[in-house]
Amino acid sequence: MKKILIVDDEAVVRNYVRRALASRGFDVEEAAGGGEALAKLAAGAYDALICDLKMPDMRGEEVIKKAAALRPGMKLIVITGSVSDVPDPVAPGVKADGCLIKPFGIGEIRDLVASLLPA
Repeated sequence: MKKILIVDDEAVVRNYVRRALASRGFDVEEAAGGGEALAKLAAGAYDALICDLKMPDMRGEEVIKKAAALRPGMKLIVITGSVSDVPDPVAPGVKADGCLIKPFGIGEIRDLVASLLPA
């Protein structure tokens, strides 16, 4: 079973993504901010990280940069409220594998994750 970490300061977004992906057989864990996400990444392996860019405790770009260093090869997906918020690459030397603009549909998140993490 593929393991995914969703990082967003909004509980409603985390719950939405968790339910959408868990219903397709993914093991999904949540983190409410960057510090919590990095602690989870340091403690265990994940196949993908889905991370919001704007969070109060730590910018998503910083989380993604540190996550890429901790877990090379892990798929990185950015979620944000505006396409103009997404730099290319997302962090110095780090390019996201996918990006979703809020509000996104359940089908969009399922399709993107399935394309990056085939069974």
